[in-house]
Amino acid sequence: MKKKLQSGIIPIVMAFALLFSLTGVKSAQAQFSDTGEIIRAGASDANLLLKEYLRPFGNGFGADLNSGWVNSPRPYRTLGFDLRVSASVAFVPTGDRSFDVTGINFENLEPAPGTNPISQTLFGDDVAGPEMRVMGTNPFTNQREEITRFTMPEGTGYPYVPAPMIQLTVGAIMDTDVSIRYSPTITLDDFTVDLFGIGVRHGLNQWIPNGSLLPVDLSVQLGYTRLTSDYRVDLRPEEGSDIYNPFSGQPQLWDDQKIDFVSEGITGNLLVGKRFPIISFYGGVGFQTSNVSINSPGAYPITGFNPDFDPTSTSEETRQRKIERLDDPINLDYTAENSVHAMAGFRIRLAILSVTGSYTFSNYPVANLGVGISFR
Repeated sequence: MKKKLQSGIIPIVMAFALLFSLTGVKSAQAQFSDTGEIIRAGASDANLLLKEYLRPFGNGFGADLNSGWVNSPRPYRTLGFDLRVSASVAFVPTGDRSFDVTGINFENLEPAPGTNPISQTLFGDDVAGPEMRVMGTNPFTNQREEITRFTMPEGTGYPYVPAPMIQLTVGAIMDTDVSIRYSPTITLDDFTVDLFGIGVRHGLNQWIPNGSLLPVDLSVQLGYTRLTSDYRVDLRPEEGSDIYNPFSGQPQLWDDQKIDFVSEGITGNLLVGKRFPIISFYGGVGFQTSNVSINSPGAYPITGFNPDFDPTSTSEETRQRKIERLDDPINLDYTAENSVHAMAGFRIRLAILSVTGSYTFSNYPVANLGVGISFR
């Protein structure tokens, strides 16, 4: 009976964890394809705008990477192991679900007259954002005029950032265990993501006089995780009777456009907990830091005023606006907004089956649910 129960629970919980995570990833992927429009603003303003729009993506994944490392207060004994699949979900705070575009010091970008200046971030509400105007100096009139405009993409409508992963923990020597975490490459349409990390936990009771007599287990834990992801965008040249496109015979020039993310997280925790025959509880405090890099390899077409504009000419090359090529325009690197945190968690054991859960209290709170097999 117990074996039947275990064989039924494991696939159900694993499927729930992965499907819940993939639902959030899929929702984000639906919005990613629209972010290429932001590059029409030009490199400088597009970097400013994308940093705000993607802020919860970087902060959320940074928080996910630093969670879910432990499921009990004490390291596994030598050659003990735990193999677990889990899903971490970071909750985006209200203040990071939208932003005011008028609060950004753009060079050539401004909201269109009459538009609502509040834009959703990637994990904000599923509502249309403001219409933005790209401005420039017309060389013919010498006046500042509108070149083109685009609409900010919507949010996913789901204020959480998911990250599924698989983790193996093996007991070493001197009350120490080592963890390897991994997520197979997930591909959804034009979106891919993968993850790798390594951590270590060390028991402290052995270093405290009469520590074996303490009613609780004490340990410290350190972990490093790296997540990489990318998604393809498809920004094509604008068309119009007043636009000259010198690249009209080279449509393949725009085929390699994508946005690359690299997020690295480091965390350290001091843990205390109590083990019982079936259930264990633990809590702790610690620090976390994560860094996010965002780049956009490829060539992108943007529209500008044509310096050779001649209203008296019928030549295509003297039209008022002209398509320009912009290479690798996005280059962002910033530290995510998470630092000191507290956590609490539990583990329920049914023979070798374990079900685990934890919650991390930080700027981006994180819930983690996992299931696996373990042997101490």
